[in-house]
Amino acid sequence: MTVSKLALASLLAVGGLATIAVSAAEAQRSVRDNQREQERRRAAEQAKQGQTGQTGQTGQIAQLTREESAAIAPLFEAVRAANWPAATAALPAAQAGAVSPYAKYVVGQLHYEIGRGTASDPIQLEGINAMVASGGAPADQLRPLVGNQIAFALRANNMAGAETALNRFLEIEPNNVTRLQQLAEVKIHLNKRGEAAALFQRAIQLGEAGGQKAAEDIYRRAFALAYEARNAEQTLALGRALVQAYPTPANWRSVTLAFRQQHQSDAPLQLDARRFMRAAGLLREAGEYVGFADSLNRTGQVGEVKAVIDEAIARRVLQAADGDARTLLAAANARIREDQASLPASRTAALAAAAGRPARQIGDAYFGYGQYADAAALYRAALEKGGEDANLVNIRLGASLALAGQRAEAETAFRAVTTGPRAELAQLWLLWLASRPAA
Repeated sequence: MTVSKLALASLLAVGGLATIAVSAAEAQRSVRDNQREQERRRAAEQAKQGQTGQTGQTGQIAQLTREESAAIAPLFEAVRAANWPAATAALPAAQAGAVSPYAKYVVGQLHYEIGRGTASDPIQLEGINAMVASGGAPADQLRPLVGNQIAFALRANNMAGAETALNRFLEIEPNNVTRLQQLAEVKIHLNKRGEAAALFQRAIQLGEAGGQKAAEDIYRRAFALAYEARNAEQTLALGRALVQAYPTPANWRSVTLAFRQQHQSDAPLQLDARRFMRAAGLLREAGEYVGFADSLNRTGQVGEVKAVIDEAIARRVLQAADGDARTLLAAANARIREDQASLPASRTAALAAAAGRPARQIGDAYFGYGQYADAAALYRAALEKGGEDANLVNIRLGASLALAGQRAEAETAFRAVTTGPRAELAQLWLLWLASRPAA
């Protein structure tokens, strides 16, 4: 039985795009802060007179040539007079006459003023873009200028433009967690979910490196995106990060269901994953209990079939009269007395056998009856005799020891599982044990 789609619904509900747009007032205020009146006046006077300008990024003194001053002066006069039609008409000549990076930067400032004076977002953005592209913007102005490129692109719902600007911003300030999260949201809009998951993961890692964890929603969104992208390695890593930071039952359930969904074809692994879910109290739906009990019934684990159905009834997830539950419970009850009676002799034979399989099989039976110490002894015998998948036996040994209250010994067994998907399940067991109160 596959993991139910209903059970995974909450996992896959990544949710709508977080609020990333900004208001007109916010964008304009930010630009005004960056382009102070004093700087504009100084630049404009230089445009008029061709005199020494500000210090550029290279440390040399920037200045306009006489030809650049002559080309830019009409634009400056029109902007100073707030004559926007005249300024618009003078802009192309000023742009054509601006040859040096600093001159292009000055024209970009005046271009922006036209947009502000006419309350035009597109023209303001053109001016900002020109300042950024000029190569003449002072180093301390580049970051806020790019920030405003982001703001205007988001206000215009131009996600491709926002993506470009955010990438540019992160070149300047690569560890800005807020901008990483913002870019991740933009990537979701652009249907680049795998890239979004990687960005969320990077934001989480940066926060953890600084001793702070991100908001729970960031972990959950990153995990769900990785799962949707079918990136098994990233899903596992983000799932572990999620339950380490926020070990809630809902998060544990989402992570374990995703693990099961990724390994549906491995029936023994599914059985062990369901055992983990039961131990952690993560089974919720009637179908989950019935599917679990049915799988156990097919492998002859009648004691565990009864335990699972009895638990579902006690939790009122199932009714004793339900058809599937009644059938499975009746079949188990019909075989339990004989099965239990055979265990001592089977145990003796298994411990005398040369191979480990009989010991592992009888260990499974003892596990199903909740006799975890006996199960652990048989699993250890199976490991000593050999011939069995050591990862499978160690998972079951660890589970037996954990449920028997032997946490340290259980952790040792789980750490012995080092390869394949069972190593992933062992990591979940270890994280869950670490989240439990000390005995």
